[in-house]
Amino acid sequence: MKKLILLFSVFALVLMSCSSDDDSGSQDPLIGTWTYYKTFADGVEEPLTACDMQETFVFNSNGTVSYKYYEIIGGVCELEESASGTWTNDGNGIYTSILDGESTSQEITFDGNTHYFEYSEIVGTSDPVIIIYREVFIRN
Repeated sequence: MKKLILLFSVFALVLMSCSSDDDSGSQDPLIGTWTYYKTFADGVEEPLTACDMQETFVFNSNGTVSYKYYEIIGGVCELEESASGTWTNDGNGIYTSILDGESTSQEITFDGNTHYFEYSEIVGTSDPVIIIYREVFIRN
């Protein structure tokens, strides 16, 4: 009986020590502050202004997110829009954010200190063309 209790105690101790190690390394890679870095249309990089590159997302470990979008107004870069909400990791690289009541799900790919997502847009009415955009953000 003493061997069984000792074995159970050692097993419980091993489980607890593994659990704390696993927790420290399991932070979601999206957590942090991300700034707009590059944009591509059909694989061709498009220029960004210094004002464009002030756009930021802040993803917090408690599942909250904030967003700031800047635009040149009257020749001056100004905060045009800000929003806050929540985010979740849905698995397999899919993330959902709800900003000011609007829900968006997106596949996000991480590459070093950057991440990107892609989307397509139909341009034109008489002879429509599908353009694939890639938006790249860099970790601050």
